[in-house]
Amino acid sequence: MDEYNVLKKKNEEEEKRKKRGFFAIIADRMKHGRLLFLLVAFILTLIGLTTSTYAWFTSNYTVSVQEIDVSVASGSGIQISTNAETWKSMITQTDITTGYTGAVNQIPAAANQINPVSTVKSVYLNATGPSAGLHMYKGTIVSDESTGVNYLNTVSQTDGTDINYIAFDLFLKLDFRETGNKQIYLTGNTGITTASGGPNTFIEYAGRMGFVILGSNESTTDPADLRAIKGTTGSTVLIYEPNYDVHTNNGLVNGRDNYGKTGLTTTGNANPVSYYGVKAAFEYNAATANSGTVLNSTDPDKFELVNPDLTSTFGNNQNFAFAQLPVGVTKIRVYMWIEGQDIDCENTASGGKVSFNLGFSLDPPSTASPTATS
Repeated sequence: MDEYNVLKKKNEEEEKRKKRGFFAIIADRMKHGRLLFLLVAFILTLIGLTTSTYAWFTSNYTVSVQEIDVSVASGSGIQISTNAETWKSMITQTDITTGYTGAVNQIPAAANQINPVSTVKSVYLNATGPSAGLHMYKGTIVSDESTGVNYLNTVSQTDGTDINYIAFDLFLKLDFRETGNKQIYLTGNTGITTASGGPNTFIEYAGRMGFVILGSNESTTDPADLRAIKGTTGSTVLIYEPNYDVHTNNGLVNGRDNYGKTGLTTTGNANPVSYYGVKAAFEYNAATANSGTVLNSTDPDKFELVNPDLTSTFGNNQNFAFAQLPVGVTKIRVYMWIEGQDIDCENTASGGKVSFNLGFSLDPPSTASPTATS
């Protein structure tokens, strides 16, 4: 009878323990060293899966562009054109893609879409095209299976052929009787945002605009001569980073793991994150692993430190200084892209839709502080 009662009690305890669930069973068995090790390993694996990110995009991820608006406030004393002949206060995508005969303007179509690229302030002279431009490089990630190290491959891009970013010639006219320079401002709505109706992946945090100021001439100059302004390798280049003060959580992880960037937060960062833009094409060869280029490389033959010339915070609504331009017509080569070396350019940010907006004004910012939202 005693043996029966012992067995009955044991079965009752087993049934109670089963009803307590999986984690209760685990807790009961933690006294076994191997089980404890496996549980810890399992938890660490889950942590690794939830925090791993990849710089650039490791698969065929793309960022679609829904719209681009380039506008100037009416009555501001500034007119813009894409052909130096038809002057407007606002130009459309059709104006940009039409341009002028010989223009190398591009806006990625839905079939192509924007892909991450990188650049520095390196200007090239296009032997056959009408304008100097920025050297652009498209990057892809290659992982060494034996070491698990991620390497970066880059390929040089050509305006008009590699449609992975936006590029166009813009003519800006200041038609005043007096001569000299005028301070030009970018309007408060200038920036990169999530397009209306598009998924919000926050890829706009990695967006950039670039301006190559090619040259100027008088307003009475023949349009053909204005279009012929080509610029030089010494042309002034301005790089603009909007939304510099905000990052995603995955961007912070990417910055820490792949670029060694620490001390950042998701909002309220006081300064832009400096980064090394790509300045050359290079390829990783698995047969010679020591030739691989890691993401945080500072090799001066391949990368160059980039600190943006122009910045604005997330939600900025105030005009801010652009450049001093002479009275007359100035030709500018404009670029808009997703910067692959930005910490917020990583896999989870792919697939978003972004809107690039650009406006010029003669009005300085108001005395009110910019209003930012998060």
